[in-house]
Amino acid sequence: MVAVKSFPVSVLKSAVTGKKAGVFQGRVLRVSYAAQHDVLSDKTQYPSFLRTVPPMHFQASALAKVVKHFGWAWIGILASDYDVCYVAMKQMKEEVEGMGICVSFWEKIQDSYSKEKMRAIAQRIRSSSAKVIVCDCFELDLKPLLLELIDLNMTDKIWIFPTAFILTPGYFPMTSLRILNGSLILVLNSPEMPNLKTFLESLQPSRYPEDIFIYSFWEEAFGCKWPSNDSSTVAMPGETGGEKLYCTGTEVSDDLESMFVLSDMSYTYQNYLAVYALAWALQDMMLCKPGKGPFLNGSCADVEDLKPWQMLHYVRNVHFTTGTGEEIFFDQNGDVPPVFDFLNLQISLNDTVQLVKVGMYDSSVPEGKQVRMKSGAMMWNTGHGQTRLSPTQTVTERTAHTPDKVPSSFCSESCPPGFRQAARKGQPICCFDCVPCPAGEISNKTDSVDCWPCPEDQWPNERQTQCFSTTLQFLSFGEPLGTALSFLTSLLFIMTLFVLCAFRRYQDTPIVKANNRVLSYVLLVAIKLCFLSSFTFIGYPSMVTCMIRQNSFGISFAISISTVLAKTITVIIAFNARDPTSRSSRWLGTRMPSAVVLLCSFAPVLICTVWLLLDPPFPIKIQIRDTTIIQCNEGSVLFFYLMLGYLGLLATVSFVVAFYARNLPQSFNEAKFLTFSMLVFLAVWISFIPAYLSTQGKYMVAVEIFAILSSAAGLLGCIFIPKCYIILWRSDLNTKQYLMQKTSSSNNQ
Repeated sequence: MVAVKSFPVSVLKSAVTGKKAGVFQGRVLRVSYAAQHDVLSDKTQYPSFLRTVPPMHFQASALAKVVKHFGWAWIGILASDYDVCYVAMKQMKEEVEGMGICVSFWEKIQDSYSKEKMRAIAQRIRSSSAKVIVCDCFELDLKPLLLELIDLNMTDKIWIFPTAFILTPGYFPMTSLRILNGSLILVLNSPEMPNLKTFLESLQPSRYPEDIFIYSFWEEAFGCKWPSNDSSTVAMPGETGGEKLYCTGTEVSDDLESMFVLSDMSYTYQNYLAVYALAWALQDMMLCKPGKGPFLNGSCADVEDLKPWQMLHYVRNVHFTTGTGEEIFFDQNGDVPPVFDFLNLQISLNDTVQLVKVGMYDSSVPEGKQVRMKSGAMMWNTGHGQTRLSPTQTVTERTAHTPDKVPSSFCSESCPPGFRQAARKGQPICCFDCVPCPAGEISNKTDSVDCWPCPEDQWPNERQTQCFSTTLQFLSFGEPLGTALSFLTSLLFIMTLFVLCAFRRYQDTPIVKANNRVLSYVLLVAIKLCFLSSFTFIGYPSMVTCMIRQNSFGISFAISISTVLAKTITVIIAFNARDPTSRSSRWLGTRMPSAVVLLCSFAPVLICTVWLLLDPPFPIKIQIRDTTIIQCNEGSVLFFYLMLGYLGLLATVSFVVAFYARNLPQSFNEAKFLTFSMLVFLAVWISFIPAYLSTQGKYMVAVEIFAILSSAAGLLGCIFIPKCYIILWRSDLNTKQYLMQKTSSSNNQ
């Protein structure tokens, strides 16, 4: 600043006051410290207009971003009923709605409104669930509204004011001011001006006798009154003038700055910047060297004959740093970078009022960091016994020890993860209900608009906030049920193999010969195949196992039942062959049983072949909540039930035939055992159908395996166990004489 003092004071004074002839006459350069209308940034209309205050639309952005910063999503808007306030709040509304913030109400106020109308507006504000009110109102219009709100006992709103709001000391009664306790006031950036305190301390009326403002300042600062100039008597120093002492001009105060605690010094600071912008421009102009100047042929401006366009050039290109470190320059629109401060109105318990700087808005920093707040220094008006500073508590102590919690303002409470927002019909988007995500879907963030399904083979956790891999369910060899069925299947297979070996070992004994050795061998092999088919139902279902398991089970049981039918028919034919005149004697031989077995087994082979060609079984995954069931889809259900129906029909025919032959007097009539085996088979499969249809997953497979093992074990136990008992433990009964004697006894009966 030394260089500023080096050029003539008359030039600087002329530049500031605009009084130098030929310099600022007419519509020439103007540097404003207060005009904020957006249209002034239009250089086609106002090419020589510059300002040290940001345009109005930046206020809307700053207010909207501080609302967003504190997470408020539901606000009200108040505006004085004037065009300038309406335009400002319209910009504000557009800004907040662009950020997803909703407006609960938008009301206009004016001191000329009737008491009834003002009370209706107060009722509207009081009943709104919005806890935050952005108010672009003049004090004159706000005062009657606050009086109505006092009557309604409203104390739980947070007020936010733009730069147009001026808090004049003493204008609001304390009861009204308490409603505004905790308010945020947006002001133009106003750091502490260098040397202001020194200047205030140096003020003396005697030094500036022509300055009429210093006398008003003196009366306000020291609470005294200057003697009236038209008084007929001369007041003596120290004498009282009414209720105040007369001023002497020699009063001393150590803290003149305290009288500015509620005064808005921001415009004073912008004036300070405007003067310094002119000063720096004049300094740049005076330091210009001929041949290196900014004008034609490197020329410089003539200070004694300064042209308006030359001064405009220097001011538009000024770039300096203030004593507080703030960088000042003008952009292409003649505006400075917008920087605002946020003041917090704080009222202590003894009604001391303070305006505390708690944050700032700086548009020059990256998006998302433009609002910087000292939340610990904030005081909020929550309506639960207003949080106010104690008389002895400093702001520093408060910041360090007792930060207030930021109040919330929502139309609807946030939806936690696991829920989604469901808009309320006819209400703003901020008003919604929280609906749990449907089964199988999740939301993993707060206030999610949608839920989304989990990927395949995954399922949500209990809170529906995260997807987890589901439990795969199939009948495996390793689980207890699969192990037990595998062990039982192996045991029954070994028993069947043991019976086959016994029959093969004693094939020449009378009891084996009497029961058709070939058919017995075929039946035992078929029963073994039935047991082995159970293994295809255990383990992870694959395309191969799905295709062969029902077919192997069906064909092996068809062979088993066909063999039982052939054995029963053989018994009947053998009995009838005793009659020499019977035509059935020619059927008695080796071809007849084979023909019955082949013919009856052909039908399921044909069914299974067509089934595999047209619509074969295949593995599928069925997701039921947190479990993925892996099972075989039978393809064509028609063929599956057609095969079961055929086996049921064949078993019924075998049962009827065996029941008919149960009392025939044969040497060792096994028709009774065949009848009982078919009865067991039918009972098992009749009970299997409802059990099969009522289960799913591995238990459905276990039911079918149990049915296979039970029915095959019934054939093995009913037909072959009695014979093995005689063969192995009652060899005295395994003689031709005993069988002939039994036959004779049967004939006599």
